[in-house]
Amino acid sequence: MDHGNHAIHSHCRAYWHEFSEWFRAFSSAQAASEAVRGLNATGLAVALVLLAASTFCFAVEPPDAGSWFLDAARHHVSAHGQISCQDCHPNVIRRTAHPDPAQVNRSLRDFFSAETCYGCHDGTIIKKNLEMGLHAGKPIKKAEDYSHCIACHDPHYQPRLSKKGASETKPVVQTRELCSTCHDQKQKLPEAVGDDVKCLECHKASDPQDSERARNIDRICLGCHGQAAATTKASVTVPWIDKGKHIFKGHSGLDCLSCHREAARFEHHRQSSPNCRQCHTPHRESIIHDAHTKVSCQACHLDQIEVSRDPGTRKVVWQRSEKTSQASWLNVVRPGEGTGSCQRCHHAGNHVGAAAMVLPAKSLICMPCHAATFSARDPISVLALVGFGLGMCVVASVWFTGTLRPRAGSIAGADRGIKAAFSARAAAVLKALFLDGLFQRKLFIQSRLRWMIHALIFLPFVVRFVWGLAALVGSLAWPSQAWVWQMLDKNWFLTAFVFDLTGLMVILGVILAILRRHFSRDEVVIDGLPERDWLAVGLLGGIVLVGFLLEGARLAMTGPAEGARWAFVGWALSFAWRGTAGLNEIYGYVWYLHAFLTGAFLLYLPFSGMVHVVMAPLVSVLNAADRFHGHRGSSRHGKNHGSGHR
Repeated sequence: MDHGNHAIHSHCRAYWHEFSEWFRAFSSAQAASEAVRGLNATGLAVALVLLAASTFCFAVEPPDAGSWFLDAARHHVSAHGQISCQDCHPNVIRRTAHPDPAQVNRSLRDFFSAETCYGCHDGTIIKKNLEMGLHAGKPIKKAEDYSHCIACHDPHYQPRLSKKGASETKPVVQTRELCSTCHDQKQKLPEAVGDDVKCLECHKASDPQDSERARNIDRICLGCHGQAAATTKASVTVPWIDKGKHIFKGHSGLDCLSCHREAARFEHHRQSSPNCRQCHTPHRESIIHDAHTKVSCQACHLDQIEVSRDPGTRKVVWQRSEKTSQASWLNVVRPGEGTGSCQRCHHAGNHVGAAAMVLPAKSLICMPCHAATFSARDPISVLALVGFGLGMCVVASVWFTGTLRPRAGSIAGADRGIKAAFSARAAAVLKALFLDGLFQRKLFIQSRLRWMIHALIFLPFVVRFVWGLAALVGSLAWPSQAWVWQMLDKNWFLTAFVFDLTGLMVILGVILAILRRHFSRDEVVIDGLPERDWLAVGLLGGIVLVGFLLEGARLAMTGPAEGARWAFVGWALSFAWRGTAGLNEIYGYVWYLHAFLTGAFLLYLPFSGMVHVVMAPLVSVLNAADRFHGHRGSSRHGKNHGSGHR
C-alpha cells in the first residue's frame, strides 16, 4: 500500500472520527459547554474542512495498491510488528526467482489467502459469524464481501485492538510518541533478526534524504531490470537497464522511484509513463510551438522509440522499439538539440498528423494574430521586419521635412506630451487612446456603416493580440500553470472558438467593405478619413482565408480532438481536406503561403491607406496631450490677465 496515500487516509479517518464524536457531544444539551471548551478554533476549522472533503479523504487510498516497500517504524508499532516476515510469507525467501517478473503484473488479491489470517486469528469463529451475518460484532449484508481481509485491514500497519474492538492507539499520533507507551524512547528501531534481515534489505522504505535510498531501491528494481539478473530470462518481456548511461542533467543521482512513482506495487504493468513535469517546466513557446502542447516529452527526448497518436486523447505518445536482448535506452534522456528528433514525426507519410516539413516557430510578424515569439528566424520574417522598419523610417522622414511648418518649441511640446501621459491627467490620454485610437469614436459619429466595417476588421486583431501576448508572457513567467497551455492549445474549446470567431469577423468586414464599394451610392468624402486601400484589404482577407484553410488541414491531419469542434470554421473545412493524398506535405506549402501574405502585408503597410492602424493610437494620444497643455496654457493666461487687470 502506498505510504503517502495511507497516511492521508488514516489522518482523514482519525479527524473525521474526532469530529463525529465532538458533534454528537455538542448536540447534547448537557455536554454542549464541555464540547465547546474542548474544541479550539483550529480544530473547528480543520473539522469543517474535513467535513467538506470527506469524500476525497475516503477515496484517496486505491484498492490493492500493494506497495513493495515497508515503513518499518509504522510496522513496528502495529499489531503485527513483533512477528517475523516468514510467519505470513513462508515461501518467498526460498524462491529461486524473487522478484519474479512473471508475478509482478498480478494483483495483490491474487497473492492473498484468508487461510493465512486464520492461522493466527480464529478462523472457525470468523467463518461462523460471517454465516450468521456478523463481523466484528456488527451486522453485514453479504458475507462474501468479507472474504478478502486485507481490503479493510492493512496487515503491515493494522493498529492493535482493545477488547472492545477499538484501536489502542490513534493513527494520527506520531510514531515517536507511541514508542513511549511500552518502553523508554529509543533512538532507533531494534535490528531485524534471522531471515527478516534479507527481506528488509530490499523492502525497507528509506527516507527521501537517506543516502542509501537509491541503492536500496536499485536493489529491488535491478533485480529484474539489471543486466546481470538471472530472471530476465522469464516468460515476460523485461527490458534491462544500463544504470551507467543514466547521466543526462543530473539524473544519475536519482533513484528509480523518483520518476517511476507507481513502479513499486503490484499490477506493475499498469503504471503510467513518468511525468517529466513533476520536476521540469515545459519549454518556451519558441521551442515547443503551440502545436506541441499535445506531444509527450519522451516522444522527443528518448532514443530508439516509435511515436504514435493516442486515439482517445489525440496526444503524440511513444512506445519501446528496441530489442529486449539489448540494453534499454529508456533511461537515457538526451537534450534533443537540432531537428534530428523532429523528423521521427515530421516526414512524408507519417501517422501522427504532423507536417512533413519542420516549420519554424511563429515570429514577431505573427504576433498580431497568434501566440507567437519575440524572434525572427525564417527569411520571410526577417525581410518583412526589415522592410517594415525602413518603410516607417521613410514615413517619419516625410513628417520632418518641414512641409508642415512645425511650431517653435515642437520638441519641447513633444516632451511635454510624453510627460503629460504620465501625469495626474493621464486618464484623459488613456480615454483618447481607447475611444479615439482603438474604438474610433469620431468615425462612429460620422459614419456608422464605415465604423462597423472598421470594427469587424480591426477589433478581432486587438483581441487576438491581447490573447496571444498573455499566453506568450504566461509561458515565459508561469510555465507550470495549466491556463497558459490551455490558451496555447488550439484544440481547447475557448481558444478554438475565440480564434475562429474573430477570423470570421475579419472576413465579414472585408466582404462588407467590398459590397459597400460596389453598391453604395454615397459619394460623400468624409474629411479626415483615409481612402479605402483595396490591395491592403485584399492581402488582409487572403491572410485570414489561408489561415482558415490551414486550420482545416491541421484538423484533417490530426483527427478529431476534444474541443476541436469549437473551431467551427476550421472544423467544417477539415471535411474538404480529408482523404487528400499527401496532405502532410501540402500543409507546409500552405503554411509558407500564409507567412508570405503576412510578410507582404507588413511590407506594404507603411505605404498603404491602412498605416493609420499604426498611427491612429499615437496621434490620438499626442492630440489629447496637446489639448491638455493648450487648456492649461489658456487657463494660466487667463489668470495672468486677470491679475494684471486688478
